[in-house]
Amino acid sequence: MITDHQRLLFAALFLSTGAALLIYIVSGISLLAAAGLVLAGAVVISALIWKGSDAQSQEEMSALLGIGALSGVLATSAYDLSRFFLIEVTGIAFWPFDIFNVFGQALVGAGYSGPLVRLAGLLYHFANGIGFALAYTIVAGKRGVWAGIAWAMILELMMVTVYPGWLGMQALDEFLQVSVLGHIVYGAVLGYSSRRLLAAREEENG
Repeated sequence: MITDHQRLLFAALFLSTGAALLIYIVSGISLLAAAGLVLAGAVVISALIWKGSDAQSQEEMSALLGIGALSGVLATSAYDLSRFFLIEVTGIAFWPFDIFNVFGQALVGAGYSGPLVRLAGLLYHFANGIGFALAYTIVAGKRGVWAGIAWAMILELMMVTVYPGWLGMQALDEFLQVSVLGHIVYGAVLGYSSRRLLAAREEENG
């Protein structure tokens, strides 16, 4: 059985990509370098936690990883789709998907552009969404939709604190409309899917 201490530490490791972005914004070092350093540390700590756990805990952690990753893919996809539909329906001029290019250039260098750069940024975006979902699932996956939304609002607060100054945003009202809706949808899907998947696993295991 995973202890509360192990659970919290294990969950914190999946905030690594978000931590790397903050390091990049504050320090100006390459996002790739920051992510590499943070993720390397996370991998080492994860390996130590895994090695020090019994077979039952390892099985539980494996299940949480699978369920958290699937919930993260679903929640991040819903996050992006909800923002796209809001823009299409309301005609909001703010286009949040430019962040993919920003992430991509932060990873490979500001002098680069094109589809591969945007793809790198998109993958980083999904790594963030899945990582945050894994952290939530490990700690609070059984709590349901409202807990998922509460977690998403914490992420929203972090974004609102950092992004406008970092990116020099002007259309803050539109940014907030798009961002808040996206995070509500993200949290609802994450809370619902992680709870249902964890409940299904418990039923299978009797």
